[in-house]
Amino acid sequence: MNTGKQFFTALEGLRGIAAVMVMFLHTGGTLGPMPANISYLAVDLFFLLSGVVLAHSYEKPLITGQISPAGFLLQRIIRLYPLYLLSLPIGVFSFALQNGLDYSTLAGLVLKAILFIPSTNLESLFPLNGPTWSLFFELWAGMLFSVLLIRLSLRSLLAIALGTAGMTMYGALAGGNLDIGHQPSYFIFGFSRVLFSFTLGICLYRLYDIQKPTTANNGNRIGLLLCGCLISIAGISARIFFGFPYFDFFICLVVFPAIVWLGMHTRQTGLVELLFRWLGRLSYPIYILHAPIFSALQTLRQMGFDLPASPAAGMAVVIAIFIAAGIVAIRFDEPVRKKLRKMVAPIRVSVVPAVGNAGAN
Repeated sequence: MNTGKQFFTALEGLRGIAAVMVMFLHTGGTLGPMPANISYLAVDLFFLLSGVVLAHSYEKPLITGQISPAGFLLQRIIRLYPLYLLSLPIGVFSFALQNGLDYSTLAGLVLKAILFIPSTNLESLFPLNGPTWSLFFELWAGMLFSVLLIRLSLRSLLAIALGTAGMTMYGALAGGNLDIGHQPSYFIFGFSRVLFSFTLGICLYRLYDIQKPTTANNGNRIGLLLCGCLISIAGISARIFFGFPYFDFFICLVVFPAIVWLGMHTRQTGLVELLFRWLGRLSYPIYILHAPIFSALQTLRQMGFDLPASPAAGMAVVIAIFIAAGIVAIRFDEPVRKKLRKMVAPIRVSVVPAVGNAGAN
């Protein structure tokens, strides 16, 4: 049952760990040679978490008319855009290093980035900040949620989840694994990829909401164990199951929902609660800032700059990103969002912070 004040602390921890896993996926040689792993599935966990948290925060207000779909979209834009816009100058710098100072091209890319329009004619849908692709699809899924999914039964939502999983499987069989949707050639599968996990997340929350949730007494240990499981899964070599995407779908359709379901039934206290809340707080800044930074470093290295590429040097960059994420979260993102919400006089809804694919809700 939704009290309007429930805070899924374990999900915040999972979200933060997932953001870190994605960051390590995009280091671009800064940490030295690293074998590819399946941490790309962290994006699917983001989509799943988004379904849970948006259903918890917005489903009832949307159904009762406390907030309109347009108001919901405005809330999502306020949540995502400040840090996203902050990341664009870094992305412009990195893109200019790689491709030269073609001002007309850069101006066009910046305009499309601001308007959240994917570039389907380039190697990346969002060349100024690659991970933005997941935010694009999450926004699309959120709008569908606000106008349609909230009105569907649990059975219908499950049917959509399984149907879109089947559609995504078609693309994954061609691509070799579930790491699809961010490439222009697999653009259409981005919609089905977000929808099957996002809808599954709504289903998890519906099931949670209709029962009387019980809370595990040893929530700290269970929460840490779930985070450890996520780290172990993300570390599996991508080569093992490449060409056999059924394993990826097993993780996304069975393992991730089980982890999230257990996390929803735990409560953390003390230092573990503090750690999880901070992981959740930093997850979106880490997710949206890391890729342009690593891309710029990789480009400088390719241009002949003598930048160290070793685990020690790479970890120094990772720590710097953590510090930068904390600073921009506290000094920029949170104050700006607070001011914007005051300006638009938003409807007050359940107090649940961002969870997103991208790591933001």
